[in-house]
Amino acid sequence: MTTFKDQIDSDIKFYQENFHFIPNIVKPEWAFNYWVLDKLFFEEEELIESKIVDYKDLGVDVYEIYEDTKDIYVIQNKYFDSSKLSASYVEHDFLERVTAALENGTYTKSSELQNAFTKYKDDPEFQLHLQIYVTNNDICQAANDYVKAFNLSHPKYIATIYYLDDIAEKYYGEPKKNKKTLTAYIDSVNGGTVLNINNKDYRLKNVIDAKYISAPVVTIFKVYQKALNEGYPLFDENIREYLGNTGVNKNIYNTLLDTNDRKNFFFYNNGITLICDSIKKSSHNPSASNLQIRYEIINPQIVNGCQTVNSIYQVLKNVNPNELDAQFEDVFVMLKVLEINRTDTTQALLYKNIVKYNNSQNSIDEKTFVSNTAIFVRLQKEFEDKGFLLLIKQSDKNTFSEKYKVVTKLRERNSERLERFKLAETKKASDAFIPLEKLLQVINAFVSGGYTAYVKKRNMLKFDSTEYKTAINFIKETNSIDTLLDLFMLYKKAEEVKGDGRVPIPYYLIDCFARYECKERTHKLILSELATQEKIKYIIKLYQAVTQAYATEYFKTYNIDYNKMIKQVVKYEILDRYRDIVAESFKGLF
Repeated sequence: MTTFKDQIDSDIKFYQENFHFIPNIVKPEWAFNYWVLDKLFFEEEELIESKIVDYKDLGVDVYEIYEDTKDIYVIQNKYFDSSKLSASYVEHDFLERVTAALENGTYTKSSELQNAFTKYKDDPEFQLHLQIYVTNNDICQAANDYVKAFNLSHPKYIATIYYLDDIAEKYYGEPKKNKKTLTAYIDSVNGGTVLNINNKDYRLKNVIDAKYISAPVVTIFKVYQKALNEGYPLFDENIREYLGNTGVNKNIYNTLLDTNDRKNFFFYNNGITLICDSIKKSSHNPSASNLQIRYEIINPQIVNGCQTVNSIYQVLKNVNPNELDAQFEDVFVMLKVLEINRTDTTQALLYKNIVKYNNSQNSIDEKTFVSNTAIFVRLQKEFEDKGFLLLIKQSDKNTFSEKYKVVTKLRERNSERLERFKLAETKKASDAFIPLEKLLQVINAFVSGGYTAYVKKRNMLKFDSTEYKTAINFIKETNSIDTLLDLFMLYKKAEEVKGDGRVPIPYYLIDCFARYECKERTHKLILSELATQEKIKYIIKLYQAVTQAYATEYFKTYNIDYNKMIKQVVKYEILDRYRDIVAESFKGLF
């Protein structure tokens, strides 16, 4: 039977065949560490090796440090076939050992990790994520129970075990099943804690009815839990795909953990907006003694408040189910429920507008939410027309692989461009894949430089980040699919030529191409400078030599090796000098 483990093994085989220069990649358990950082954390390939501590280290295999949000991830990976995760290992060798070493300042495997922990540990926004990834579904209940207790007693730490199905869901960003209907129940104290907006009774001219309910957080938790168990997509597609539905707001999380402050949760939180097919008073009574009224909701979709819902779930899932109602009986959140007939044209439009406006109040403005996601959809279509497949989300891989089991049409569309860049012809759909995030990195390398492309990868798809805005502006300004594709093909050619080696350094090559051939990053020159095989060959050869000389000089001057060098700001005085030297030596050769 095919499982997601087969997908992981296929990716590992690809690494082993293409990344010979990485010493430990031949070991599948080490390569799985690489896979986790690559596929789940979207780390830049050039930086991954430096984030892998030691695959034999019982405490930490890999780590990630997010300075902008003060989040640190320490990760242990278990590349298992039939072995089972040990509860003793989780408790003693991972959670206790790792946290004790970091707290005492004695973790020696990575000074970067220890220094970051020491720097942020007393910051109120800091959070340490301790995660274990296991490549089978042999669940260790004792380990799960210990993790729940650990999370309740350590407000700044969040421990999570991901088994194989959990890894697959995290990879695809959506539940493994996809049932179309869900009946959920929302409770409240009594009729006085519910505001009914009934248009007929109130003689209002509004299109829809609505209810504002003071809902127990336990009720919200149970709705989400039921949706997860039944594979029902609770979050509206726009929120799920573009905003993400896995984030945890630290302030929400910590308030819910605080036994004294959690009763004030209702006053701190902006609430949740939910759209459904129908809502009606239920004949069933709530189970909690302090609640008297229950509503039946058909096919709920959360369109605002996904962080609130996820944070509620992350806290309450660790509590003994028999104690939930007692511990959180005074904790409520405002729930706005809107009944909309999505088959009605007018109400369907209203639905879309509610999603849009409910997510345009803070850092994500209305124009960004609508037009920029539309840009990516447009690019995907236009790239496909040219024979290339832009991956906007992880599930696009499967979608396109199914659509293009025969790649004749792709080859007809992309053969000229691939021939010009001397790239291999398309033999399977994956040969034509272009990850959206990678495209935005290449654009940032052209506009802002190689350093930005390497170290700011995680910002590429953040709506309010400088890097995201840079890429969007470039796409709008160029208004040319051919320009985008040629620029990306240059990057892809650099990756191919690099092969088993380290040069040319791909984003540095794009940086240099923009700086020199395109006269200080003039995008209008891209097409003419990449118009022939001879020009492309010259650029590749030139910057293969230049980046090799740069890396050698950098090590000689600063005693910093390649893996650490690409995390540093580019020294353009060195790059400029060697570019002039090599270009002079190439005269008459091309």
